[in-house]
Amino acid sequence: MARSARVSRLLLSALWLGSANAGEDLAQSLAADDECLAGGEGCSLNALQQLRAADPEDLPELVVELPGGGASADLGSMPDGFLARLCNNGGYCVMGGYSVVAGRSSAVGMESINAGNVRYYDVLMYAAVRHCSHFSCVLITNPMHHRTQSRFHINYRHVNDAGANLKRRMEMAVCGNLKRRVDGWRTGHFPCGGRARFFRGFPEVFSAAMGAGSLAHAAVSVWPGSCLSGDNGGTIILVSFHCSIEHTISNR
Repeated sequence: MARSARVSRLLLSALWLGSANAGEDLAQSLAADDECLAGGEGCSLNALQQLRAADPEDLPELVVELPGGGASADLGSMPDGFLARLCNNGGYCVMGGYSVVAGRSSAVGMESINAGNVRYYDVLMYAAVRHCSHFSCVLITNPMHHRTQSRFHINYRHVNDAGANLKRRMEMAVCGNLKRRVDGWRTGHFPCGGRARFFRGFPEVFSAAMGAGSLAHAAVSVWPGSCLSGDNGGTIILVSFHCSIEHTISNR
């Protein structure tokens, strides 16, 4: 517990200040971890588990109810700039019971994500999955030119029949089994030239999604509770390009 708190404090410093010294302190702290001393992958997994548990709580959260009770149609009918005016807390806001909104003015959309700031966006996805982690959930971002708001946000919803069918198709392509291991990004006539990949547990989503290609014109959909046969359960990430699939795969 004390070790986790120490890592959380160091991460918060690095995240907000971008401090090289904080990063060095974090590395030194992890080096003292028992599993790190044992060497190898156990250290990395332990570190990730600590960071994932702490990240969303390290950023300020503001809960905002949208006009009319937060029905999903409300957000689409609002003028651009609506989210930006409501959420400027430096962390993130939860709006209408279905959306995590970035609280930074620099977070315009998927095109805002780069190697230097991706950690912040990973934290927002951790916040989203805390609100919808059931196997029927999907967490969705929309790309440039296919969104109504110029402030980065993640919608968390439940899949409809089309979404459930897409998930089954992806599971057939990426889950593998005891006889067949599936690695890397897979294509399979997924929407919008999509590329899918399975990850054990819940990964740092946007950091992982960068492996599928540039995110500048990408939509990312995240499918928790995937590949549940045996002990192989985890998350599928689907990176689609130049279009939105949100209203096709999810209930509004």
